[in-house]
Amino acid sequence: MKKVFIALVLSVAAFLVVASVHDCLAQTAKFAFVDFQKFAAKSKRAQNQQQKFAQMVDGKRVALENKKKEMDTLNEQLQKQGPMLKEETRNEKIKQLGIKEMELKLAEKEAQNSLQNEQREQQEIFRRDITKIINQIRAQKSYTLIFDSAALLSADDSLDITDEVVQLYDASDDDAKTGAAKPKPAAPSAAPTQTPAKPKAPASTK
Repeated sequence: MKKVFIALVLSVAAFLVVASVHDCLAQTAKFAFVDFQKFAAKSKRAQNQQQKFAQMVDGKRVALENKKKEMDTLNEQLQKQGPMLKEETRNEKIKQLGIKEMELKLAEKEAQNSLQNEQREQQEIFRRDITKIINQIRAQKSYTLIFDSAALLSADDSLDITDEVVQLYDASDDDAKTGAAKPKPAAPSAAPTQTPAKPKAPASTK
């Protein structure tokens, strides 16, 4: 009977502890979330970065297409004129075709590496900047946790701070541009140096 009573006391105590912790968290915990799909649709800075990357992709694609056209043109000429060409000329065109094929493969590899490096660099910069902003909001407004909305099954819209993150993220880019465009103060001009007057020669005595 005594053991049953002790077990009952312990179970009640455990329940009270859990209830107390729950009440404490309910009173002090403060949560928010960021919707990054919404962020990408609203942020002008993010859209500009995406547009620049898309332009870079298009530039690489056009350059590769031009190289392929050159190779195809040379190959077509070789196919049509090959039987009528001198052996030396034909061999020279075959050599040029091989060089262009190699150049195309190298250009494709360079373009792929360049785009991957650019994308990786942009992702690292974005992660750094957005983490700084979210940490700033969390500290200023005493949030316990800020979630990515993709990790949430359900949440109240009042916890959404995406618009605030967008505003700070875009403003930080404006500040950076303003600082970069601000002209440096001109260096103070040196005071003109005055050449000391030469002493007059003493008058000759007769």
